[in-house]
Amino acid sequence: MSSERTLAEPQAPHGAPPSLARLGPSLAHLGQSLALLGISGASVGLLGAFLTASVPAPLFVQRNLAPVVTRSTMMVAAMGVASLFVLAALAGVAWRRERALAPVRRAADLLSPLSLAFVLPLLFDERIWQSEVLVYLVLLVAVGVGAELTFRRMFAALPEALAHPLTDPLAALPATTRAAVVRWAPLGVVVLAAAAYAAYFSHYTLLNHRRLQTSGFDLGIYDNLMFNAIHGRPFRATVLFGPDGGNNLASHAEFALIFFTPIYALRPGAETLLVFQSVILGFAAVPLYLFAKTQVPRLAAVVVALGYLMYAPLHGPNFYDFHWLPLAIFFHFWLYYGTATERWRLVAVMLPILYLIREDIAVGLALLGTVLLLSGARPKFGALLAVTSTAWFGIDKFVIMPWAGKWWFSDMYKDLIAEGERGYGSVVRTMVINPTYLLSTLLKEDKVKYVLHLFAPLVFLPARRPLLLFLACPGFFFTLLTTGYAPTLSIGFQYTTHSIPYVFGASVLALGVLSRMDGGTVRRRGALAAMSLVLLSHSFVFGAVLQHRTFVGGFGRVQFHMTAEETQRYQDLVALRALVPREASVSASENEIAHFSARKNAYTLRDHHGDADYIVVRRTNLAGNTRKNLEDALQRNPYGVLASRGEFYLFKKGHASPETAAAKAALGVR
Repeated sequence: MSSERTLAEPQAPHGAPPSLARLGPSLAHLGQSLALLGISGASVGLLGAFLTASVPAPLFVQRNLAPVVTRSTMMVAAMGVASLFVLAALAGVAWRRERALAPVRRAADLLSPLSLAFVLPLLFDERIWQSEVLVYLVLLVAVGVGAELTFRRMFAALPEALAHPLTDPLAALPATTRAAVVRWAPLGVVVLAAAAYAAYFSHYTLLNHRRLQTSGFDLGIYDNLMFNAIHGRPFRATVLFGPDGGNNLASHAEFALIFFTPIYALRPGAETLLVFQSVILGFAAVPLYLFAKTQVPRLAAVVVALGYLMYAPLHGPNFYDFHWLPLAIFFHFWLYYGTATERWRLVAVMLPILYLIREDIAVGLALLGTVLLLSGARPKFGALLAVTSTAWFGIDKFVIMPWAGKWWFSDMYKDLIAEGERGYGSVVRTMVINPTYLLSTLLKEDKVKYVLHLFAPLVFLPARRPLLLFLACPGFFFTLLTTGYAPTLSIGFQYTTHSIPYVFGASVLALGVLSRMDGGTVRRRGALAAMSLVLLSHSFVFGAVLQHRTFVGGFGRVQFHMTAEETQRYQDLVALRALVPREASVSASENEIAHFSARKNAYTLRDHHGDADYIVVRRTNLAGNTRKNLEDALQRNPYGVLASRGEFYLFKKGHASPETAAAKAALGVR
């Protein structure tokens, strides 16, 4: 190459500073670094001033209330610390000139996560956000985006001396020991965390049950179903259908309950179902980890599995009685693992179980098959899965279930059913021919909040690719499309579990995509760090583990302790239950029937009295139809009080006792 300068290149005298043109990129980088340092310093200053001022966070955030001196101090602190950060950087540049530019940029990148310092304590204050849910969720999205960008900068700027121990902390171990630890320690962590989840949620859901916060709808229904199933009467559900028992296939095609009757038979009763549900949901983290490690390194897979266990939309369903739908998560994750590793025997076992757990699961599997086909990942299996799932859903929903009886679930889509039409066919026609009207039903605040609850804690990982977003959306059909049933849009109910397996599956695949991009390791770490931060915040505010003051499961707030009064109340109910023979029929008030439903014939007084052999009522639980049905039962049959304990009365048909008149008077029934 020639050493001659071109005529167009300006020539500077010996020792003169470089031209502005040559300094342009360096000055731009310096400006970015100073801006980052200023923002980080301001955030740190605000945090320090806010914490030392002891301003009540709810008043500050919701009503902008703070003393004038506090507000002034916060402004001064923000500008002061920001100035310190910026001046320190400028001093370095003045001293070392161009040689300081790279260290200043690295320092700015390393410190950039501090730009979120002020907002983080607010995100972990549940008092603020219970009445400002949408504001919180939008803020969480913004923090997630900022956190991912700043963590990515930080990880890229880490010196090798620090980065290597973080990425390979076992480097000092002997090779064989290191290999064993690398292979088994992450799985061991996930198994222990799953066991801890199972124990924790088993304990507190049992406590919730013994506090009489579970119901006939739905725990009593499934307890009664399982008891009848183990005695050769599958799908009989008197709690749901009344004396004739009906056929539960009319409401949901839950054939898979037959598979689990041996477990239930070990100790029939509602408590067995609650423990079983907690164990299955907890140990679903294990196949999720196994699937995740086919896409990302083991430590990243551990983070995903632990994130699942802390995911607030999982906790609500775990506390809302018992349902088969949440249990499908466990089998979904095994299906994903089997598909990713081409363990087709495992797939062949998981698919029938998923089909038989509930009819609507086949819809999600059809979409999964479509994604596998369109992506080219497993095209033959994807096509087969899509066709098979669609066919099974059609048979299940439109042949088997109508044969078993009629049900009301299409009413949940009532605003999509045109005048003069009925059923799901009208819903489909509205979706196809009137998308504008459909959009008007979707753009509602409660639906926006529901989507943000599901996706914001995962930093919208499934939205990184169109096909992954498509994969994450099977729950859309059973939640966002509904227009007449509030629980489908709440994270306190089982409906979130339509989405959870797909949202996490798509998130794992998104992390794999990030890993394969340029700078993939840094991108993946940034996304995981941001996800961990915002997921923990969301779990703190809405979950059941990190704080116990505001968690909602089902229709109400859950208490995590049992008072002496509640303990005595439960003991009273158990004492009365001991007087009722297992073969006898029982009708009870709604929050009590799940303690008596493990029998052939059990009824909730909310809907039926069934001329039962025994009636159990709680004096403080006689509202609406419960009182009406109790009075009807007492008029139709000669019931007498067999025993009473505390708030409870036990009536027996054909029994006479002098306490009966006083009991009726105390209950206020005719």
